[in-house]
Amino acid sequence: MKLALPTPQTGSTAIVPTHLSVRNLLDVDTFSKSDPVVVLYVQGIGTKEWREFGRTEVIDNTLNPDFVRKFVLDFFFEEKQNLRFDVYNVDSRSSNISKHESD
Repeated sequence: MKLALPTPQTGSTAIVPTHLSVRNLLDVDTFSKSDPVVVLYVQGIGTKEWREFGRTEVIDNTLNPDFVRKFVLDFFFEEKQNLRFDVYNVDSRSSNISKHESD
């Protein structure tokens, strides 16, 4: 992914849209391909706690999804920002992510 960002200055921010795609997922379903969703977590500055920022849509029966939903993040120059992208296989329509398999 290539982004054109403004010239960094201390305390400056930029808004960064992210588009996600995943390749070569494991096929964990028995009679079809996986139904992936990505959950984005951000870690608070100065804390070890992760909080859910958002989720992509579920794409049925694919091991190489190109997600339509994008995340729009504030990028803070010269600050470390931890992001975590978890991929899950959705087996039901439950919104509780712990009920789904992690790929």
